[in-house]
Amino acid sequence: MVSAFEWVAKNVVQELSKDGELVPVDSLNSSTRFTPYCLVRKKTRSSLFWRSQYVCLNLTLKDILDPSSPEPEVTQLEPFHFNDEVDGHSSSVEMTASVPGKNSGQMSESNPTVLEVKILTVSPNTWDCLQKERKLKTPEPSIFQELRKRGENLYVVTEAVKTQKEAILKRSRKKEGFGKITIPGASCVQGEGQGSLNTMKTVTVPEGSILAFQVAKLIIQDQWNVLLLPDKNQKTFPPKGIISVLFFLDSYRIMIVNTVLGFEKLQAEVENEQRPLTMLDTKLQHFLLQALLGLLQSEQDLLDLEDMLEQSLYTGVPPQKVEGMTGNILSNLQDQNGQLVEQLAGAFLYLLGALNDKRDSLSDIQHQLLIQLLQKKKQILSQEVELVKAILKENFTQTEERPFSLPSELLSFVQGQDENLTLTCGLLEECGLWLSGDEPQFTWNPSALHSLCALYGSLVMLQALAEA
Repeated sequence: MVSAFEWVAKNVVQELSKDGELVPVDSLNSSTRFTPYCLVRKKTRSSLFWRSQYVCLNLTLKDILDPSSPEPEVTQLEPFHFNDEVDGHSSSVEMTASVPGKNSGQMSESNPTVLEVKILTVSPNTWDCLQKERKLKTPEPSIFQELRKRGENLYVVTEAVKTQKEAILKRSRKKEGFGKITIPGASCVQGEGQGSLNTMKTVTVPEGSILAFQVAKLIIQDQWNVLLLPDKNQKTFPPKGIISVLFFLDSYRIMIVNTVLGFEKLQAEVENEQRPLTMLDTKLQHFLLQALLGLLQSEQDLLDLEDMLEQSLYTGVPPQKVEGMTGNILSNLQDQNGQLVEQLAGAFLYLLGALNDKRDSLSDIQHQLLIQLLQKKKQILSQEVELVKAILKENFTQTEERPFSLPSELLSFVQGQDENLTLTCGLLEECGLWLSGDEPQFTWNPSALHSLCALYGSLVMLQALAEA
């Protein structure tokens, strides 16, 4: 179950931005950062297959322009009131094409939300006036030199959704289920699973918290400009020589390869990121896995570790010393001088991206299922990988719902194993892929693609550490 803050942020975005231009803020910890005029960049170590997140630079547009008065305006639209409550849901579904069976259950969910928000936006006229009246400061911020070198783009926040009053969010969920599976032609391959899971979350959202934001690309060349209409071909900084040309060609090649190869590109990307973890000493693999399992209990600890790794890899400054499991992980990703070992830390950051990416990542229910899988059922991890791999390979380019089947041997590891069945169904259902149909079969849900990619990436990366 996603956090109460994340859940309400996504719901507000769905109501206010059907075209997907608004980006939900991923955590309460980030809810003060994405204000209008704030400068952001996209995370550098991510995947082609789950969406990029934005990182604040702790700079605003005002910081890079010559001072002037009056200060640029922000228009406040009339407030919106949200009174949303979801209470109760139950389901009973059938499962799989080559694997007849039944997976039934009841799920009750209560999400009372009373929220008052306002939209802060910068009008097009304000941007025009700023561009005419305010020039770029010299010298420019030192971080811009690194951004130029990397060929990265910069973005400016043009709109934000802000809470008018303090709000208390509560989210509770109770899930009970029963599963049964039988593989034709193999009477010994049968399994039943039964269990329940109860979760409740409460969070206080202060007045003035940012729930969502919209960005536009910032252009810094002879003059500065803000592209209110998206243009993928325009770069923030002007191309310089062969390095920029190669960067552009490489980005274009990646886009084409991704389009043509589909799942094969994802598989190659994940295996490449996994490699540094497979080369570690087995004791270090085991240590990192156990420390990560501890962090999976805390969403905020995972986010904090990801932020520290991202910031240190980006700036080259060693991460600050911290206590506990986070500190233990960081110390084992550093060399004798305190610098992060780039390939190893990058691989770990990639894994955290699959676990943490708030738009496509795993839910905290899946985090708990992964803990059970790696603590009690490590022997079936490879089968889970192969199952998710087969589902993605079969459906990666499918854009419509459709029935499909898989070889029965891919599900043989649930034979007579209640926990195996519960774990497998739980991991898939939380991605949005239910085992259903009038005739026993899988039904593909296109909206599950990105979450399944994140699940596949997480499983493969964890497998590298679990081999110890």
